[in-house]
Amino acid sequence: MPVLKANAYGHGLEGMAKICRDANVDYIGVATIGEGLAIRNSGDKGAILAWLYSIDNTELKTAIEQNIDIGIFDETHIKKLAQLVPPNKKCRVHIHVDTGINRSGVPYTTSLHAIKEIMETPQLELIGMMSHLIDSETKNSKRVLKQLARFRKLRDRLVELGINLKYIHIANSGGCLNYDMSDFTMCRSGIAVYGVNPNGKPDKNLIPAITVVSPLVQLKHISKNDVVGYNATFKAHKLMRVGVIALGYADTIPRNASGKMFVTINGTPRKVLGLESMDQIVVEAKESDRLGDDAIIFGKGGMSIQHLAKISKMSPYEILVHTGNRVKFEYI
Repeated sequence: MPVLKANAYGHGLEGMAKICRDANVDYIGVATIGEGLAIRNSGDKGAILAWLYSIDNTELKTAIEQNIDIGIFDETHIKKLAQLVPPNKKCRVHIHVDTGINRSGVPYTTSLHAIKEIMETPQLELIGMMSHLIDSETKNSKRVLKQLARFRKLRDRLVELGINLKYIHIANSGGCLNYDMSDFTMCRSGIAVYGVNPNGKPDKNLIPAITVVSPLVQLKHISKNDVVGYNATFKAHKLMRVGVIALGYADTIPRNASGKMFVTINGTPRKVLGLESMDQIVVEAKESDRLGDDAIIFGKGGMSIQHLAKISKMSPYEILVHTGNRVKFEYI
């Protein structure tokens, strides 16, 4: 189950959903009901699971009507959810069990009771059980191992009771990379689907899928002692040629990378000058540069997402999910 939440980690929700279906992926995961409906409204007919919602939101009833599977993360939702199911229809559900991360999820201590209640509710069809790992980016985490032991114990208890669920899943990207999950029936890979290690470090086995590119829209010279950008944080020490790129911190680049970031133009790195603006950045330019030449912000042929995250004191997750809606996607 590739996870396409947060606009597919900044890679474009509808576009990535289509790519997944073209690759014969039969089950897509999202966080919110709205994300699930956006995929469905794009024409997608396949299975979708959403696990975060307000029980009183009218979108939930629409999601049920449009055959979106629901992750139940609160046992008090069971009866309310059943009331939203149209006559002569069932809503497919997964129970979301909290095995130790202590955010959304049915408490582990009451999960078996909740499972039995779902099984006794005719409007609901329990097809899966899920949980989420707390720090799977590291190997042999005692907390993760405790979670896995709890999850397996609950699964085994269900089997003893004759409850054999089709989908048993707890592994996120870190779980897939760092732990043996072979006894479960599905995994929910997130950031690793897009070629990024969840620990934020480069990985030769993972190739980031995204390259962010923007053209030079202006070229000009500035004189010695001229300043660039807000608050005059950069002063030219000589006559310089500079280029303007119509992309800023409203789009994909973190503002706190100002003064440390570079882009790549015509195969060479160019320093970003001064504070980044919301809509544009100014970079060093060469006399050979021309209007329309592409600047690689990060990705293939340029700075890595991991390096950008490091100099920004952020994680790749934060950078990717803040890809603004002005960024145009091209899938190749």
